[in-house]
Amino acid sequence: MTEATTAAPDIAPELLTEREAAALLGIGTRTLWGWARSGVCPAPRKLGRGLRPSVRYSRRELLRWIEAGCQPLDCRNGARGGL
Repeated sequence: MTEATTAAPDIAPELLTEREAAALLGIGTRTLWGWARSGVCPAPRKLGRGLRPSVRYSRRELLRWIEAGCQPLDCRNGARGGL
């Protein structure tokens, strides 16, 4: 085995599925979806085209958000607007 193949299991993926992101945050997937949609947490990235593209969350963005105290990212302050 090479050094690269022995180190691979210790490397965490940068892009997380919805289930993995929710587990990282200790919440359910529906809560994660609601938080991302309302701007409470970092939004996911859409990969692919069509009606159902793959959705992935950035581990780095989620960890930065946690380190910042989980402050809402949306600056609308509850105002009802274009939603």
